[in-house]
Amino acid sequence: MTPLAYQLSITDITAHLIAVELHFTPHSHDSIQLSLPAWIPGSYMVRDFAKHLHSLEAFDATGTLPLQQLDKQSWQLNHNQQALTVRYKVYAFDLSVRGCYLDDQLAILNPAALCLEVKGMEAAPVSLHLQAPQCLDWQVATGLSRAKSTLPLQCGLYHADNYQQLIDTPLLLGKLDVAEFEVCGVPHYVALAGHEQIDLPRFKADLQRICQQQQLVFGGLPADLQQYWFLCWVTDAGYGGLEHHNSTLLLMTHQDLPNAQRPEESTADYQNLLGLCSHEYFHTWWVKRAKPALFLPYQLQSEQYTSQLWLYEGFTSYYDDLALVRCGLLTQEQYLAALEKTINRVQLSPSEQVQSVADSSFNAWTKYYKQDENAVNAVVSYYTKGSLIALCLDALLRSKGKTLDQLMQLAWRSYGEKALGSSEQQFIQLCSDYADKDSARALHSWVYGTSALPLADLLPYLGLTTAKRQQEHSKDLSGQTAPAYPVRAFGAAFNASAEGLKITQVPLNSVAYKAGLMAQDQLIAINAVKATEQNFWRQLNQSKIGSVLTLHVFRKQRLVQLSMPVELAAKQLTYLQLVDQQKAADWLGITQE
Repeated sequence: MTPLAYQLSITDITAHLIAVELHFTPHSHDSIQLSLPAWIPGSYMVRDFAKHLHSLEAFDATGTLPLQQLDKQSWQLNHNQQALTVRYKVYAFDLSVRGCYLDDQLAILNPAALCLEVKGMEAAPVSLHLQAPQCLDWQVATGLSRAKSTLPLQCGLYHADNYQQLIDTPLLLGKLDVAEFEVCGVPHYVALAGHEQIDLPRFKADLQRICQQQQLVFGGLPADLQQYWFLCWVTDAGYGGLEHHNSTLLLMTHQDLPNAQRPEESTADYQNLLGLCSHEYFHTWWVKRAKPALFLPYQLQSEQYTSQLWLYEGFTSYYDDLALVRCGLLTQEQYLAALEKTINRVQLSPSEQVQSVADSSFNAWTKYYKQDENAVNAVVSYYTKGSLIALCLDALLRSKGKTLDQLMQLAWRSYGEKALGSSEQQFIQLCSDYADKDSARALHSWVYGTSALPLADLLPYLGLTTAKRQQEHSKDLSGQTAPAYPVRAFGAAFNASAEGLKITQVPLNSVAYKAGLMAQDQLIAINAVKATEQNFWRQLNQSKIGSVLTLHVFRKQRLVQLSMPVELAAKQLTYLQLVDQQKAADWLGITQE
């Protein structure tokens, strides 16, 4: 098939512009449809990348060719059935892992947000010629295949087998630090841009331990994985990651990275970063290859619905920190503290009784990815509750002498390794075949129901029991130490500033809800005392149960007075207690001395 040739040129850093040229020869007399994806795989929200595209034109040897826009992201091109060029510019200033970004320090290029698709030529081989100003002396890190004429880490010519592979392979440009390690004989690379300093040998060694641990879950690396890249974009503010076929693009801050001057220090920020790397690497199997059958292939012009995100994102969220403790990068105590926070985030949210994880998955496009102040009451996270479903299933299977690891390998061999995709009920049926119908029925009820998960009944099979204590404040999510005094209830979340307390969320049936507080209210005084965060909690917690507090709030520039009765906090936090070291060690992979 006639190849597609893209050329990306960094032409105007100050204006954040990337010039794109597409060269190809049509294979028929019919008009051609060009389009840019509306979303990028792995991030389930329409992004409308075409809003950043302008100055579109097409021409061949005879001159300009007519282009007609069909919708927000598609154009019809009439041609003379000879070699032609399509030329346009893309504005690149999206501080995220989903789009494109360009400044005088680095460039992030996601072809999904850059490269027009030629309908009917999706299977054609692709070349990508990358040009950057020589004065920048930038290097290139990407999972794309490099032409023999292009030196390693240099601008030049790269190749993809087809358009789908092209848009699933981001590029990181800048002055890079690069390290290499092997997992199962396959080269892995970590490349960083935008950073100041880092203990790169330590980061590389920790990533290698994570990758070696994750491949054990599936019994080896995917057969088609020839290389893997951790593309690290270091910024002053920002955090996130997105999985790709043989790479991941990661956004992090300077404080997330390990400090070479403190080699023994393991900060919470660095642990979170390792968890993010673990999560995205697990997707190499569990999303990029094993995925919903509806995503074969991805249809990127509009939303593509599945109710299976609880399985792919939720189970990945279970295995990300689990890998860290299994390979010794988290202690058992650190892991259980993090698990407590996950449990309490789910259990304390009213949304758990409102939305199932299957429904959350299906409606991710408009609900999970577009959360507002009412999300606490209406949107359950298929990440967090999905991870707890994996935890419960692991415990249930272990009660029967089986493990979730073994079930994951079965799923991988059944439809992941073969790139068949999974149907809506396939994983649950595999659970029935592997364990029994009762286990499958339990899993079905957790996924499609809105009842609380039976953690207290199942965690003993992992060597744990649960206990309860009062929540001391809205950010209190873990730990066994009970508060020194009876905690008063409030419930609403807020942001403190010099102007007062800005109410951000009001859970249904909370004391704040009963008092009439609304999201966006600016609480300025409590009992005639200025509402700073310190004053608020002091006034609330020192008031007698049954007394009534007077609140003054600004609501759309109106001064409103509310009355809030003082009640004891009813919310109870769950904390975990280790009762069977051997069971916990078997589950967490900790060697007993």
